[in-house]
Amino acid sequence: MPALPWVYRTRPPADRDCVMMVSRLPLRGYRYLPAFMRATMKIRRQLATADGLIGYALDAHPLAKTFWTLSAWESRAALDAFSRADPHRGQTDAIRPHMRPTTFVFWDARVGDLPGDWAEARRRVTAVN
Repeated sequence: MPALPWVYRTRPPADRDCVMMVSRLPLRGYRYLPAFMRATMKIRRQLATADGLIGYALDAHPLAKTFWTLSAWESRAALDAFSRADPHRGQTDAIRPHMRPTTFVFWDARVGDLPGDWAEARRRVTAVN
């Protein structure tokens, strides 16, 4: 699966605040790649209709067995509602045993500063690990 560039779901006014989330998702082994990719495709379809989602991107590194997501949300409540809903909830429950420790980092940003910056997102992950 190649990297997926930033996709906007909505475009709120540039002066509004939003919640950014970066995730680092490392797999335990190559044999889990097909299941992870199937789960990713199901979750992507859910993202297409997710309430409160502003935009998202995926940076896939299959040879390193590591995937990164970056997303912007209108609120933390919207992000939390998405993560608790299926298929996200069911897919993450199914693939969790095949993951090494994952990292999630959240911060506030301005909609006008989107799309998110991968270098900044990775810096934030490195700062907490």
